[in-house]
Amino acid sequence: MPEVKSADLCQGQHHHFLRYHQVPPHARHEAHITASYPLPAGCTAPNARSALNYLVRRHEVLRTVYDLQAGGWPRQRVMAPAPLRIHEVAAADAASAAEVIRRLVQDPFDISREWPIRVCLVTGRGVLNRMHLVFNHLAFDDISLDLLSADLDALLAARTDGRPVTLPPVEYQPVDLARYEASRPAAEVAGHLEHWRAEVSRLPADVYARRRRRPAPGLAHSASFTAPALLSAARAVAARNRVWPSAVHLAAYAVTMAAYTGEPLVAHRLYTSQRDASGFRSVLTCMSYPTLVTSDLSGDPAFSEVVRRAAGRVRLSMQHAHVPHDQVVEMIAREGARRGRELRVSSELNFLDNAPRSCRTWRDRFVWNAAPAEWAAAGSDIYFRIYEWSDGITLALQALHEVMDRDAVELFLRGYARLLEAHRDAAADLRVSQAAELLGFPAPSEPSPDRAAGGRPAPQASADRVPAEAALAERALADAVAAANGLDDVDMSLTYVLAGGRALRLPHVLAVLRDQRWDGVDLRDLLGIRPLRAVAAMMRRTPRAGAR
Repeated sequence: MPEVKSADLCQGQHHHFLRYHQVPPHARHEAHITASYPLPAGCTAPNARSALNYLVRRHEVLRTVYDLQAGGWPRQRVMAPAPLRIHEVAAADAASAAEVIRRLVQDPFDISREWPIRVCLVTGRGVLNRMHLVFNHLAFDDISLDLLSADLDALLAARTDGRPVTLPPVEYQPVDLARYEASRPAAEVAGHLEHWRAEVSRLPADVYARRRRRPAPGLAHSASFTAPALLSAARAVAARNRVWPSAVHLAAYAVTMAAYTGEPLVAHRLYTSQRDASGFRSVLTCMSYPTLVTSDLSGDPAFSEVVRRAAGRVRLSMQHAHVPHDQVVEMIAREGARRGRELRVSSELNFLDNAPRSCRTWRDRFVWNAAPAEWAAAGSDIYFRIYEWSDGITLALQALHEVMDRDAVELFLRGYARLLEAHRDAAADLRVSQAAELLGFPAPSEPSPDRAAGGRPAPQASADRVPAEAALAERALADAVAAANGLDDVDMSLTYVLAGGRALRLPHVLAVLRDQRWDGVDLRDLLGIRPLRAVAAMMRRTPRAGAR
């Protein structure tokens, strides 16, 4: 299929591109966006096909692929319009329909060839019963989906009623945004990056150092706590302090996390939208990604002061957030190499406005969810979401067992709610130490010596690994790094980033190694503190198919 235009990735896609390649293929569906789309009465399968194919012509993001082979630097390539591949299954064959939908939801996208939308129509006796949509998060965020849904709603209604429809013109496409970002004055971008260098220099190495236990691969916990009364409590604190409710939740998170970890400096990544900052608000692409935010609770401040600081930190982070995310990733890697200790900033916080929908409960409700095995493969320590409904708040927490066991997850959620509820009263203003007593976490221990340096355990020398194989591994890694990054020479005594490697070229490095049957390392290893020679020692050659 011919390409009609191309550009570098939009900056909001950098995080999701790296994350998609970090996660093993079997677990990538955890980040897919899925929906059973509501249909107007009388809508037929031809109506749906016509509407979707119109959208494919209208919105370039729906026919964009992401090529990591273009000289090692990823590009977005817009394909020429063509009919969308749409699966249609019979409602009467429930098992077959369920299997088709399962595959569409769970199979990883081949982002270098596959468009970022999948569709399944479920029909029975000539009637369209359901339409299932699956989107790749690399191409869509919540606002993009809202914009696309508005178009789809209008088109489906018009096709069903047999009337014409006029949609507003599409002002900008993702390629336009990418080209604008590439043209921004270097001094402007450098000023923002300088802010992040200062932030990175003060990051704690690992906020969970006193809680982290030996890794248990794949073991994680997930729970949610819905409390209708929390909505009014959070809004009361926000109004009293003249801040947005999101700042109140950031403050409550920081205090709860400080009480749990015993650390006064709490660093995490806050999901933020860069639409307003970019000036391209209407573009359909992913413009939401996690931005570094550090909360300093030193001096045992009162909660109102933590709220004030949180609002300031968010404001400052947003002012400087529209930067190439990969360069911030590289700053963290360089700072880790400088300290001789990997920096783990792997906690993510997301504030989601779900109004006007209801939380559907009139009383507090705690629920254990299915263990998030696929999410556990992504490299995050925790993922904390605050859903604000029209009539309540849901707190949802996913955590690696390595940093939080089941008891701690439940204590965290219930304690967070207790902390906010305690501050409904205008006279209440607990200091961090007082809040810690209220939350009631067991005292943290001293950091475990074998986890003090962070990252994976150091590779052990293998008795069956001959020097010739070790030399082959080093040569293969050096050649892959050089080819992907356009380097004449690679100093294997340096880390990947210090040797001149770029974060966005890492998927290409790993692809070259896989083609040569080398495995055993991933993006996190190459962005860590180990010299390339030590990373090569972790690599193993896989036998050819059929070889004995």
